[in-house]
Amino acid sequence: MFIENNTCISHKELAAFIDAISSETTFAQGTLQGTNVSTRWDFSGSFSFVVTVATTIGYGNLAPHTGIGKVVVIAYALIGIPLTFLMLQGIGGRLTQLSHRVNKLKLCSKKPALNKYLNMVLIIVIGVSLLFIVPTILFMKVEGWDLMDAIYYCFVTLSTIGFGDFIPALSENRFSRRADALTVYRIVTYVWILFGLAYVALIISYISNILVRKAEKVEQISRKKIEK
Repeated sequence: MFIENNTCISHKELAAFIDAISSETTFAQGTLQGTNVSTRWDFSGSFSFVVTVATTIGYGNLAPHTGIGKVVVIAYALIGIPLTFLMLQGIGGRLTQLSHRVNKLKLCSKKPALNKYLNMVLIIVIGVSLLFIVPTILFMKVEGWDLMDAIYYCFVTLSTIGFGDFIPALSENRFSRRADALTVYRIVTYVWILFGLAYVALIISYISNILVRKAEKVEQISRKKIEK
C-alpha cells in the first residue's frame, strides 16, 4: 500500500518511513504477516502503558515519540512511581494481615512447630496458585503460549524485569476480533500485575527477614566465641 501510494519518494521521506517501522517492529511484522497487532493508543493500550511506567516494568512496546509526550511521561513517572509504591505497600499490608490470619489456623494443633510450617506452605500455595498457576493457564489458552513461555512471562513481569519479548494482548489472540473482550482482558491482566507485585514483594521481604535473623544469630554466636 505504501509503495502504491508513494511511487517516488525522497531519501528524507524514506528515512522517516524506516524510522517509523523500526519504532514499531512488532506492528510492522504483524502487518507483513497479515495478523492483527494491537499497538494503538486506545484506552486499554494507554492503561497498559501507564501501569508499566508506574510499576517500572517498562516492556518497551509503547513509548512516546513527541517531545511533549516525553515530558509528560517524565512528570508522570516522578509522581506516579512513588504513589504506586505506596499503593503496593498498602496492598502488601493487607496481604500480610491475611497471612497472619492464616498463620492462626490450627491444621495440626498437637504440634505447634509443624502447624507453623503447614500454615506457611498454605500461604505460599494459595499465592502461587492465584498469581502464577491460574495466569499461566490463562495465557496458554488466550495467547497460545506454551507452558515454559507463560511461566517465564509471569516471573519476568512480577519481578519487574520486563524484557518485553512476551506481552499479552499485543499480537493476535483469542480476543483479537472482540474489542470489548480485549479491553477487559488487558485491564484484568494489569490488575493482576499490581497484586502480583505486592505478593512478590511480600515473599522477598519474608525471605530477607529470615536471612537477617540467621545472620544475627551467626553474629551473636561468633561474638560469644570471640569473647571467650
